[in-house]
Amino acid sequence: MAELIAPQDPRAALRKALTALKVFPLHGVAVLPGTPAPFHIFEPRYRALVEDALAGDRILAVPGLFGKSDAHALRPPLRAICGAGIIEVEERHEDGRFDLVLRGLARVRLLEELPPAKLYREFRAEVVDDVLPKGGVAALGNRVEALRRIVYDLSTRLPQESGAPQLAEAVAQMKDPSAIADLVAAAALSEPEPRQKVLEEADVGKRLDLVMGEVAGVVLMLSKGRGPKA
Repeated sequence: MAELIAPQDPRAALRKALTALKVFPLHGVAVLPGTPAPFHIFEPRYRALVEDALAGDRILAVPGLFGKSDAHALRPPLRAICGAGIIEVEERHEDGRFDLVLRGLARVRLLEELPPAKLYREFRAEVVDDVLPKGGVAALGNRVEALRRIVYDLSTRLPQESGAPQLAEAVAQMKDPSAIADLVAAAALSEPEPRQKVLEEADVGKRLDLVMGEVAGVVLMLSKGRGPKA
């Protein structure tokens, strides 16, 4: 696997890319900021996208589709809020396929599709900034602590190899409420719709509540002897 040769400031690279943001649409996938996501690229149009991204800023976005059947359409409608990231690791296969790890950088909103000039689609986009309450990060302290406690509870109900104990340890060390919510969602939410809701929620307090509710549901299932959905 080839390691990332990163720009000095990946977010600056993303800001420049927003005028013509490359998109890789997928059903049921939500790339959350600060978290890695693996992809296998085999379609010719997306192999071309990756080739161009690797030759340039390594930036692309992964918007969701509204239905699984849309995956076969040439230009299906896309969910406007999606995760944009930087290709952190790539492996190029002899037949032209790629295996990638994309590191989420930010939520973005797709504003306008550019005229088709390439095999893949490009959009003008904007970054969706976090919305904090009037009291700032300090006002979210109780919610953050509640989420930490429930993640710890989850970690005591799952085996070491599940990654839950490591998640609880990481969350205990983190300070940024937005990053905590996104990390827990990426690690603990397996269903696509809840992940998409978390991705679309710019209000950090509401996002923490969403994630807490989902994780509490998993803990409740485990407490009743039922496993979470795979």
